[in-house]
Formats: sequence, structure tokens, C-alpha cells
Amino acid sequence: MQTNFKANFIKFFSVLFLFWAVFPAPPVRASISENYEVQIAGTAVDPAFTGNPLDIDKQWALPKADFDLAWNKTIGSKNNVVAVIDTGIDETHEDLKGIIFLPGFDFIHNQDIPIGQNSDDNGHGTLVAGVLGATANNSIGIAGTNWQISLMPLKALDASGKGEAAAVAQSIIWATDHGAQFINLSIGGLGFGHDTALVNAITYAFNHNVLIVAAAGNDSAAVGQNLDQNPVFPICDDNNYNMVLGVTATDQNDLKPEFANYGRNCIDVTAPGKRILSTINFDPATKKAAPNSYAYASGTSLAVPFVVGQAVLIKSLYPFASNIQIRDKIITTADPIDNLNLSQCGGQSCRGFLGTGRINVAKSLENAISQPFNEGDLVKLIDQSGVVYEIQGGQKRLISPFVLNQKFIGASMKTAVFGQLAGYPDGPYVTPKEGTLVKFDKSPTVYIIQSGQKLPVSFQVFQQRKFQFGDVNTLSYSELDSWTTGSFLPPQEGTLVKSVRNRTVYWVVNQALHPINWNFYVDRGLNVFPILIVSDSEISAYSKGEAYIR
Repeated sequence: MQTNFKANFIKFFSVLFLFWAVFPAPPVRASISENYEVQIAGTAVDPAFTGNPLDIDKQWALPKADFDLAWNKTIGSKNNVVAVIDTGIDETHEDLKGIIFLPGFDFIHNQDIPIGQNSDDNGHGTLVAGVLGATANNSIGIAGTNWQISLMPLKALDASGKGEAAAVAQSIIWATDHGAQFINLSIGGLGFGHDTALVNAITYAFNHNVLIVAAAGNDSAAVGQNLDQNPVFPICDDNNYNMVLGVTATDQNDLKPEFANYGRNCIDVTAPGKRILSTINFDPATKKAAPNSYAYASGTSLAVPFVVGQAVLIKSLYPFASNIQIRDKIITTADPIDNLNLSQCGGQSCRGFLGTGRINVAKSLENAISQPFNEGDLVKLIDQSGVVYEIQGGQKRLISPFVLNQKFIGASMKTAVFGQLAGYPDGPYVTPKEGTLVKFDKSPTVYIIQSGQKLPVSFQVFQQRKFQFGDVNTLSYSELDSWTTGSFLPPQEGTLVKSVRNRTVYWVVNQALHPINWNFYVDRGLNVFPILIVSDSEISAYSKGEAYIR
């Protein structure tokens, strides 16, 4: 079978799509000392399996994150259902036959995906499926993170890797209603804007005990991008409640690769995501089908299924654990790697920008799931007078005096000493009430708080919405800086907007600017309303929606 494996091996070349990206990894070999030792507890006989976390020509990521040690306690369970929202999955692949596949749905062609079908016309979804559950111990190809697992294919991206936010939102709801406990979202990028329907779908799944894991995206191949300044979605689409477990990529040395995005608020953990070997059914170089093949791929897309695989193993060992408990277990047991990444984040230190570190699967299975505090608890420290935290999103979030008096007057609080919060990583400050206007004293920029983000407000929009300068609250820089910066607050709903130099007219609907054509403009009777003229730079800063045309 090894001969067949080599014959069908293809290299996955660089392909950049709107929602996900795969970047090439250079064909280099790791230099390993002859005295290098590794303790292997769980092993697989598959040709590409390795117990060596530096062997980048094989499955180095499994021992790096201690999956092999974790397999001593659990190898997964067929009762755990993962919805893979992607380009589909080739269920006929020789190395995916150990997976229990459930019926899925194709939102691109609006049709069912029967069990046993190849629904992947791109290859990306099959890559993800291989990381999650490639059949272990069959002497073929690779081993997945879980030896027992059930997958639900949901096709929301087309053959080019593109799709609409609406299809992703529909997929999330469909998965939730059909029994998925986990959702793998190896998608995200600059072209994928903030979308109300997507936020609502994420909230729906989260409230139904579904764990959603999403990719940070690969938006700037040179240095990656800071998601605090330039958030991407769906990873940042969680209304500040950490309803999405955000993942960026690291290599075999725990270094953030150049392509991977980073950030304090949207990133929770890192996972292996460079030169990852997995199953594939499509050769992007020839644009032809490549059945029963394997490929190296790099990107935050590949890091996500490792975290989902970890979550499934936790659920297998603790079947009554909630999505919040599993999320928090993953976050609090990661191995810190900030000290290794001294210049990988925009040329600066990555301290605080890579979540709590690289996942450690074995550590996450060591102790039973328990936390002294519950989600939403307010905790007042008796050893630090006046300091209050909120437990939110698996983090401890400091509450400033302003927010405490504005938002929590009369609220019940638990008391603790600081050491009792040691297991919770620091999160951003708790945000003020929705709609609060804020600034810090050395900047004229005014922001409005919406959905856990701070949105800049231009002077024209400030006037149009009849805001008052007396309602603007001056806060500390550290407090404002801890919150994610979203797109500019758009003009009021129903406003027509255009820039000085561009003839395109936009209609503001659901907090987004939708370009409209002349027929739509006239047919809807919009030509009788005034058009707000703004600068070109201001137009580019607003969130955009789909075009309305006739």
C-alpha cells in the first residue's frame, strides 16, 4: 500500500481564495540529531505517521500537539458529530473510509449530499476531513486526530473556494438542527464582511451547545495581519462573547508563519498549520480530479481541524461537557509560545497576540472538567480593593470603574483572591453598554460600542445621527485599545451615499453599504432622496454588502 501512497502523492500549490488560502511550504527537511528521542505512547502503522515532531515530511503535527499521548485515554467516538462547512468532502477517498459520514447538504447547488458521495470539487474540504479523521492503522496514507468520528459535509463554498455569508449562516443553522456538536469553519478573510445573518447563526449554534472553531485567515502573506485593527469574519463574529474559538497557525518550532493573522481578541489558541500532510482529491495545478491522493498544505485553514479534533477527544472522555467547558479547557491548557515569537507579528513581539499558546491535547485530558466560576460571573477580588472581573468567553475581563457604574450597579458578585483566577487568561476590558460613545483624551477620534467592538464615527455621520459631544465618554487608552476596532459606523439606515470621485451610489441597509445600479435607483423611487457625499477613504472604511440591481 505504501507504493500506492507514493504514486498518488501530489503537492498542493498556492491557491488564494476569498474565504480561505493555502500557501506553499518549501520542500526542506528538518535536521534532527541522531540522539533525538521522543516518547511515543499512541502509535499508528500508517506510512506517514511519525512520533517525531520535527519530521516535517510526515505528520509532525500529531506528536507536536501530543495527540499520540492523548490516544492513551481516548481515540474518539462515533457519537461525536463534526459539521465541516467547506467545499464538500470526497467520501470515496481510500483513507476516509473509517469515518462515519452523515447526510449533508450542498448550499451551492441547493441539494442533499447523500452518504458516500464525493461533494468536493475543490479539494479543500477533503484536506480538512483528513486531518480530522483519516483512517488510522489501515497501513494507508495518514492517521487522523480521531480514530473514531462522524462527519457531516456542508458545502457552502464553490469549486473556486468562494461563497456567500448567507450560505455559511444557513449551513451553521442546518448543522445545529441536524445534531452537530462541533462546527469546523476553515474559512475567513478580508473579503468576508461582518454580516448580521452570520452573527445570528453563530449565536443560535452557541446557544444550542455547539462549539464553533474558525480560522484566523491568511490575508497578508508577508507578515500576517492584526485582527484587532482589521478584523476578519467569521472568527471575529461573536459579539464579544467568544462564541467562536479562534485559531491561528504555527510551525514545527512553534513559530507563527508569515502568512498567519494574529490578534488579542479574536485569537484563542494556535495549532500546527504549516506543511500539513492530508488527504486530497483535486490537483490545483492541473485543475483535474486526483482521487485517493495526499498533499502538503499550509494555512490557518489546516490549523482549525486540529483544534476541532482536540475538542472531539475531550467530548469523548467527558461526554456531558458543554461547549463552553470544552472551549475553556482548550484555552487554559495550551502551551505558551510568546517567548519564542519575538518578531513574528508585524515585525514586533507576538506577546498576547497568539491566544494562550499552542494546543496541548494530552494536557487537556489530564484533569476532569471543572472551573470555580461560571460564565458571566462577576468576581470581586478581596486582596485587590475595588478590582472586579467578569468571567466571559473563558477569560477574566477587567471591569473599569466607568463600566462598573454604568453597567453593573446592583449586580451580585462573588468574592475571590487573585490566585483563584489564575486559570483564566486575561481578556479585553469589559465593554460599556451598547451604543456608548467613547474616546481617549489624546485623540479626537470618537467610537461607538456595537456588538463588543468599537466602531470609528466620522464627523459627518456624527452630525447626521445627531450625536452630542456631551455624551462622549473619555476613557483610558489601555481600555479602548483592548477592544477590537470594527468598520466605520455607517450613516443612518436608508441613507444614500457616494464618494466625491466615484459615481457608485450605495444604499445603507442593515449597517452595510450596498451598491445599487440606475434601474434599482429609479424603480425603488430612491432618486427623490438626497445623497450624502463622503470622502473616498471614508467609503472604503464602511462595511459593504451585496449589490442591489435590477
